[in-house]
Amino acid sequence: MSGHESFWRYRGRRWLWVSVVLISASVLAYVTYHPPMGHGGGTWLGYTLGTVSFSLMLWLTWLGARKRAYHSTGAPLVGWTSAHVYLGLSLIVLVPLHAGFQLGWNVHTLAYLLVLAVVLSGMAGVWAYTVTPVRMTENRPGQALESLFQRIDDIDLESRNIATALPDSIALAVSHCIERTHLTVSLRSLLRSADPACPIEGAIRQIALDMRSLTPKLRDEGEKLLELLGAKRATVAQIRRDQRYKALLDSWLYVHVPLATTALAAAVAHVFIVLAYR
Repeated sequence: MSGHESFWRYRGRRWLWVSVVLISASVLAYVTYHPPMGHGGGTWLGYTLGTVSFSLMLWLTWLGARKRAYHSTGAPLVGWTSAHVYLGLSLIVLVPLHAGFQLGWNVHTLAYLLVLAVVLSGMAGVWAYTVTPVRMTENRPGQALESLFQRIDDIDLESRNIATALPDSIALAVSHCIERTHLTVSLRSLLRSADPACPIEGAIRQIALDMRSLTPKLRDEGEKLLELLGAKRATVAQIRRDQRYKALLDSWLYVHVPLATTALAAAVAHVFIVLAYR
């Protein structure tokens, strides 16, 4: 059962409680400590929380790289993900406490804004990884993607065989349908629920039109062909949905990882400036 444990509930929500304790201790220290010049990054508490926050950023960056290395040993992937999510969220509170909520137009505030952007993009990734696998399973329950491609090949072969006994216009429509059906996802198809340029619809319309002049026997063959193309249309739609879901899972990383790298660079600049001009 533990093999199906989600990162939200990993080991009794261990990392959630670590995050809660860390935030609670930081807030308690902040409200009970009253520095003469007011709260800020230059107090002992500010330096402490700053060190904790910066250390967390370094560790979370390392965790992000480690949890994508599926061959790595140690804690399971779900454990790394749980720590990454919960401790990442704690930075939303720890960083402003470190600064004493003193924000302005400077690199220090920029670093915090980038941290917020990283957390928000991470939340988008959490949503994607929570919702999308369920949709992928619903789209092709118990079916391997390779089996869907094989089904397309089988349908194409049978369609060609049937089309040889039908008029040339139908055989040509089937041939064009097979040659022009592409199963790779373009940016346009990612943004639309269906591919408007899909040749299967055109082939179905052409065959339905040409069937009007067929003999009853050939019309039966045409009906079989239309059934096959309908099955192909449904299978192609399955494959394209699956590819869109996979693209969704991957695309957020193209935002999250650069943001995380930039936020870490801004934090390093912040630390350098503080140490150089204190």
